[in-house]
Amino acid sequence: MKRFADFTVYNRKYILAVMLTVCVLCAFLALCVPINANMTKYLPGDSSMKQGLDLMQEEFPDLTMPATIRVMIPSAHEEETENVQAILADLPDVAQVVSKSEGQNTLFTVTTLYGYRTPEELALEHSIKEELKSYGAIVRNDDTTGMEIPVFVFGLATLILLIVLFVLCASWAEPFLFLATIGIAIIMNMGTNLLLGSVSQTTYSMSAVLQLVLSMDYSIILMNRYRQEKERMNAGTSDPAAMSHALLQAFPSIVSSGFTTLVGLTMLVFMHFKIGRDLGLVLAKGVFLSMVCVLTILPALILYFDGAIERTRKRVLYIHTDALSVYSYLIRRVLPVCFALFFVFTWYLQGKAGVSYALQPDDPIAEIFPSENPVVLLFPNEDEAQALDLALELEGREYVTSVYSYVSTLGRQLGPDEMARHLSEVVSTFSGLLPASEDTPEPDFALPDENTLRMLYSFYALQSGGNEKGTLSPDELFRFILDNIDNPLLAPFISKEQKEQLGRMEGLMDYAASQLRGNSVSLMMIATLLPVESEETEAFIRELDSVCREKFSGKCYLIGNSVMGVEMKDGFAREQLMITLLTAAAIFAVVALTFRQLLIPLVLVLLVQCGVFLTITTTRLMGYDMYYLAVVIVQCILMGATVDYGILFTNYYRELRKKLDIKEALRESYGRSMHTILTSSLFMIFGTGAIALSPADPTISEICQSISLGAVSAVLLVIFVLPGLLAGLDRFVVKR
Repeated sequence: MKRFADFTVYNRKYILAVMLTVCVLCAFLALCVPINANMTKYLPGDSSMKQGLDLMQEEFPDLTMPATIRVMIPSAHEEETENVQAILADLPDVAQVVSKSEGQNTLFTVTTLYGYRTPEELALEHSIKEELKSYGAIVRNDDTTGMEIPVFVFGLATLILLIVLFVLCASWAEPFLFLATIGIAIIMNMGTNLLLGSVSQTTYSMSAVLQLVLSMDYSIILMNRYRQEKERMNAGTSDPAAMSHALLQAFPSIVSSGFTTLVGLTMLVFMHFKIGRDLGLVLAKGVFLSMVCVLTILPALILYFDGAIERTRKRVLYIHTDALSVYSYLIRRVLPVCFALFFVFTWYLQGKAGVSYALQPDDPIAEIFPSENPVVLLFPNEDEAQALDLALELEGREYVTSVYSYVSTLGRQLGPDEMARHLSEVVSTFSGLLPASEDTPEPDFALPDENTLRMLYSFYALQSGGNEKGTLSPDELFRFILDNIDNPLLAPFISKEQKEQLGRMEGLMDYAASQLRGNSVSLMMIATLLPVESEETEAFIRELDSVCREKFSGKCYLIGNSVMGVEMKDGFAREQLMITLLTAAAIFAVVALTFRQLLIPLVLVLLVQCGVFLTITTTRLMGYDMYYLAVVIVQCILMGATVDYGILFTNYYRELRKKLDIKEALRESYGRSMHTILTSSLFMIFGTGAIALSPADPTISEICQSISLGAVSAVLLVIFVLPGLLAGLDRFVVKR
């Protein structure tokens, strides 16, 4: 270690040059890292929905899911509604515009064949907002893959953290050196993400801020050690020997603090839902790179800017802790029992708290016009009869707005009286989904009337040698007409204009059939008005799954946001227990090796676990359920990061008890550790809190809010409970 410290300090110029070169390279590589916004990519391999998605991709490689943009005009008059309809229909890349009214509000659903977040779709959203600005239009797309955090939010979070550093650091220059060091580590982490192939939108949005708040205390530890070594050695400004000694002394503290954080983050890899592996690997790699940068780059920066640090020295905020030490000393005898009861109480309450498996952004349009929640059913082609029965039954439900499948639309057997109305619905449904071209049927396509259809049915029966049932499907009817389009016997039934239009129907029929019927399986698209997550929605998903298992001969698959939520709910309790036990056991082992006894790690692990329970309970008392992903992430991050506060205080207490009594040891331990604990915890509280309060993706906001609340819970327990526990258990925790 002495050789490493000397090498780092005395070769700082070359090391800094190499690290900055790597940083620049990683900055370019970061631009090449694919960002995956589709959370279904992280479903586990044994997930039924995952298997269904893979099968759907195999059977329907050309399946296109058009993007929809909802536009609500408040208090719209009839003339305004007509104007808006015309404006939207004339915009580029618009395939279809459908409107409906509720009271004085009018909703326009704009369909485009371009996917969400493509340049064309984004340009269309911008055009809609600009063109309808004078109408007070509210515009929302139906993209469910999440949103990016605005850049200004990161700027706000950085500004808040900078203020915290200004308040707690001993020099005005130190915060900039700290941010520069961790900033380089963040860029390196983002660039090396290319080694993982891709990262999720959630990981990409949160990793920078979380890396910053989880590793800033490493810089503070080194800076404080350097200042202490300079005073001890009576060294001058920019003294390499003092820095070498500081690096040697700070190394164990930095590595031990980082190691517990790494262990906690690594536990995310064991999540069944693969988003945990994605987030855990990226954050663990980021914390490791932060440690490397603090041990290599920061020593050079401190020595180069030591003069500026000395010139900008200021008074450090002094935190009076005498009252806390008196309080902890007075309650030391009853606190162990009180903490045990409080632990059981929070464990019980968090067990009663609800867990959410789907989050939706605020949507003022949905308050008036409920958004559709689609569910896709994938079923074997040989079960089309059962699928038709199911489709007809679902169409009769109040909360189902539409059911589309080949067997219930293009393949549905109907008589001539029913066919006229059904054809109109089929053409209206699918014509807006066909890529625009000169061959696309006109919206006002003149369909055959009932009398014409009866003649066509009779002609079909004659041509086919008799049609006993007297029914045809739209697919059969149109293909029969197309095959006989030039037959003179059809001339009395089909006008010249209709013949031209019918000639253009072939592309629509082929396209629509390819979107609904594959080689071995078919799709049924069920549009509902059910919320993405509710008891009624869960009951519907489970009922649908049960019906398919009972009535269909082959394997069926359900796909959708609500389906994914039900799958996550089924395995969450088991996964939460596994992650909790793994994280607690890993941290227990690390702390046990640090202190070489069993009681201290038990106390610290239970204390931080109590913080997790308290966070979940607090979230429930605030009136909403905690997001399931936030529960697991908070468990791992709090256990790995905030246990350091307990280790720091316990180290001071055990060391001071060698020469001081319990009361004085408590007072000195508070005084020596409070500054570091507050600096690190305030970073985590405010850094993640800034993201939580921003107009960000609800998933990211919920996770960051939970981490912020968890950090508050953990630091309060460390400050107000841990000292009294150590004093109360003094005979067991102090080495004799």
